[in-house]
Amino acid sequence: MKKLLTLLLVAVTTIACGDNNTAESVPGYVAGVNYRTLANPISTNSEKIEVREFFAYGCPHCQSFETPLHHWRQTMATDVNLVQSPAVWNDLMKLHAQVFFIIQSMPNKAEVHAALFAEVMELRGVSDVNAQTDKLATFLAGYGLSRNEFERQLASAEVKKSTAQAMQLMSRAKVEGTPTIVINGRYAVINRSAKSFEEILEITNFLIDKERVRLAQH
Repeated sequence: MKKLLTLLLVAVTTIACGDNNTAESVPGYVAGVNYRTLANPISTNSEKIEVREFFAYGCPHCQSFETPLHHWRQTMATDVNLVQSPAVWNDLMKLHAQVFFIIQSMPNKAEVHAALFAEVMELRGVSDVNAQTDKLATFLAGYGLSRNEFERQLASAEVKKSTAQAMQLMSRAKVEGTPTIVINGRYAVINRSAKSFEEILEITNFLIDKERVRLAQH
């Protein structure tokens, strides 16, 4: 967690994502400056252009990014699909990722997801995984998920599989800070080049257009 917090505190919209790509000039934004191209593109399961946000519930920047991200979601084109994916660097973040996948089956998942940011940040002083698990079970019970059902899903093969896949995607995308936006498994926005969350989304739009052109040529 210290690694994550160090990265997050550099600046409000700065994410310390390593990038060694040679700058490639393109109209608008520049590879190696505003975005990086993944050395090994990640296949996506959607017929749409996938925009994947890697986030963490204990990340204050991710919480702040939620509002502009979901405003942007309301305006994105019909050929774009937004996916949120939990980042994992330690056992507590693995628990939070599992909780994210558990709430996906809840009818009020959007409300619970939004509330979890504040809840997890309040738990930052609780370093024991079992203690956090107990507190999160109580928290989710307040939103209609029984403790028994929470414990059942937490131990389920489905949640474990989803968490493992999220960790694999994060590793393949070489995510080193949150939030990180990856477009169609090919490009990642370099947040430190942006002056605001809104500019991060402008770069995202630019990369969506870039990917449309690429797809049209194939």
